[in-house]
Amino acid sequence: MSLPHRHSDIELNLLLEGAVTYVHRERFIKLAPRELAIFWAAIPHQLIERDPACDFCILTIPLESLLGWKLPEAFTQALLMGEFLVNFNATSAQIDCLQVPRWHEELSAGLPTVTLKEIESRLWRWAMTWNPRSVRPQIAEIDSKASRMARYIVDNFAEPLTVERVAREVGLHPNYAMTCFKQTYGMTILEYTLQYRVAQSQRLLVTGDNSVLDVAMRTGFGSLSAFYAAFRRYTGQTPRAMRQALTGR
Repeated sequence: MSLPHRHSDIELNLLLEGAVTYVHRERFIKLAPRELAIFWAAIPHQLIERDPACDFCILTIPLESLLGWKLPEAFTQALLMGEFLVNFNATSAQIDCLQVPRWHEELSAGLPTVTLKEIESRLWRWAMTWNPRSVRPQIAEIDSKASRMARYIVDNFAEPLTVERVAREVGLHPNYAMTCFKQTYGMTILEYTLQYRVAQSQRLLVTGDNSVLDVAMRTGFGSLSAFYAAFRRYTGQTPRAMRQALTGR
């Protein structure tokens, strides 16, 4: 990927050979062979390094399917809060290397029902043994002016944010801050802020009973009209329509 991007699905990755590095939430995440990874792709991410001989499978799972599986809450919440989860259990890896390529072929052929049930079962096994306190050694924080601005946005997305405020946090002139940020992330500070706010509003809409207005306020939108405009822009639907489609409420 030449630039960070986002979409509303859950991504499941299995690296078979080689090595890859993602940028996700201002961190470098390196995957080694036979590691299964999962993350919510609504959080902007970018594949920045890939070995020439790299072989890996990328599966996308509709968000509504994941929510319908009713996995353990801590596991689901970690995904929707933007965690990049990696499973490096040696026993599970042997099975994953056989199953995941087959799932990829079956989904590509349009035979999703049994495949999704198998994926659901695999994620249940992972979630039941997942330890939120486990440390992922291949994760390293990015230390740059742009990454520090991005981290500041992530940590303060619910507050009123301006380019001037974000730039001041890292000691840069606003004009230079905007240039630095766009060169690194391929989007403006405002676009990054809006995308992250929309991602977090999606999480609140499908995991709680807050009103649409309350969700808008809790995710940093100053008005309901601004919230609807951003939500439609990045998801193609209204907040109420998305909630209805995913939760039936």
